[in-house]
Amino acid sequence: MRVLICLSGIPVLAIGAVLALRNYQEVKVGSAQRAVAAILRLDQQFRHDTDRLRSALETIGNMDLTNDQIVHALRLAETISGQRYCFLAVLNEKGEKLDSVSPSGRSCAEVGTLTPPARINATVMEAVQKSGGAEDNGAFLRITVPAAFLAEPEAHGFLVGILQISRTRAYLGGASGWEVFSDDSNPVQAWLLMHDGELFPVCTNCDWEPPPSDLVLSLKEKLEKSDRSVVSFPSMQGGYALGGIAGGADIFVSTQRTPIEADALRAMVFQIAALLFLLAAGLVGVTLAANIVLVWPLRRLTYSVRKWQTEGVFDGRVTRSMPLELQRLGQAFTRATQRLSRHEARLKKAMAHQELLMKEIHHRVKNNLQIVASLLNLQANQIAHPEVRAEFALARDRVRALATLHRTLYAEDSLTSLNMAVFLKDLCEQTFHVAGEADAGRIRLDVESDSFWMDPDQAVPLALIVTEVVTNSIKYAFPDGREGVIRVCLTKKGNLVTLNVGDNGVGCSFDPPSGTQGIGLKLIHGFARQLKASLSYSGKDGVLFTLLIHLDKAENHQN
Repeated sequence: MRVLICLSGIPVLAIGAVLALRNYQEVKVGSAQRAVAAILRLDQQFRHDTDRLRSALETIGNMDLTNDQIVHALRLAETISGQRYCFLAVLNEKGEKLDSVSPSGRSCAEVGTLTPPARINATVMEAVQKSGGAEDNGAFLRITVPAAFLAEPEAHGFLVGILQISRTRAYLGGASGWEVFSDDSNPVQAWLLMHDGELFPVCTNCDWEPPPSDLVLSLKEKLEKSDRSVVSFPSMQGGYALGGIAGGADIFVSTQRTPIEADALRAMVFQIAALLFLLAAGLVGVTLAANIVLVWPLRRLTYSVRKWQTEGVFDGRVTRSMPLELQRLGQAFTRATQRLSRHEARLKKAMAHQELLMKEIHHRVKNNLQIVASLLNLQANQIAHPEVRAEFALARDRVRALATLHRTLYAEDSLTSLNMAVFLKDLCEQTFHVAGEADAGRIRLDVESDSFWMDPDQAVPLALIVTEVVTNSIKYAFPDGREGVIRVCLTKKGNLVTLNVGDNGVGCSFDPPSGTQGIGLKLIHGFARQLKASLSYSGKDGVLFTLLIHLDKAENHQN
């Protein structure tokens, strides 16, 4: 239940997380977009300065002036421009300086000699750098224009103009066109990326921390593969952008997160935390409510059912705080258990009555068998003829064997199986007692039996066979006061039951002259056929009857 409740909150948490991440991406993209805008504004400013210098040089180079006139024109152009140029010079065809114009107090004339121009046929703009003082240390843009001088004969050469790109903090903070660096609410840092991969800060004395080289390299590769002029990369700290500017140089710009963006980021984090807190509080509340309304009532109902199963008492108390379905379920369980309890009580009463009837039946059957045996005994006492009286005695003993079997079944309280070890010993002792040999001591009884169970339908014929053989041994095996032993052995191995009954008396012959068998031997053969058993017997050196009974598999598995 708790797992399902927690899983139900996952969609809400996912939606909130997606919205928060979207806002965060917008904040990061905003920083990168500001870096792109800064590059575009710087490119516009650089183009304004370079286009003016390039136009002036191209105009002067095409005027067919003398060398002195060209120098004068360069001075005039530098003065009109407000001394924006770092260096202006006239070079001969070999690249040697003929004359130059430099603002006072500036020392960037050496920039023009760093890389002598090769033979060119059109205007060339190059980004160069120079190491010097704080004023001139940085990046410069050199514009080279081919020119023709009036001379005898006409000479060809070059006009060179140097424009400083890197500036000091004071210049960037107050000059027109550089407002991108003067906005304190939007801090921007910029570096010029030269052709050799070296970075020069646009501010020569701002002590900016240079950007990571791997980030610069990654953006440069991205710019080379892209068809755009500017590429950007957002990050946690701000945004980065790399793009080309007028003059053939690339500029790298980094923007820091503004206070508004920082506040937005903090607000986003707070919103996510609040969302998580509210979601956790909601899940806890829903879990508690589910426990109170659903889980605890179900547990109590389950406990009541288990208690009813073990103790027969069902306590299905229903409260109004439960859902209607649980109330109806509890009421249905209460009615069902009440009906089952009443039905169980009726069944117990019927079983008790049935047990009472069975006991009464057992008692009457036992008494009736004893009465029949007593009647046979009385009748035998009234008969004078010895052989007839002996037949009555045999019938009496057989009825007493049945009575013993019934008493054993009644004592074991089972009508489906019989413990043969107990039953066989009780049967033999009862037979000895009836024959009057229990206390005489002349004949000893030895009974051995494995402890197993047999069906009464098989135990009854087996008991009658044992009774018949033991009775005959008592009467005929030990004449003239002889002493001896009667042995009864019953064993079971697997589904084979073996019965050995015999004595060590005088023995007998089982081949009468008349060719007929006595009633006792006929009964034994009949009971053996009823048991589907093999019977063998011998009368030499005493009597021994052996009976082999094969039990069926179902009965053997039950035993």
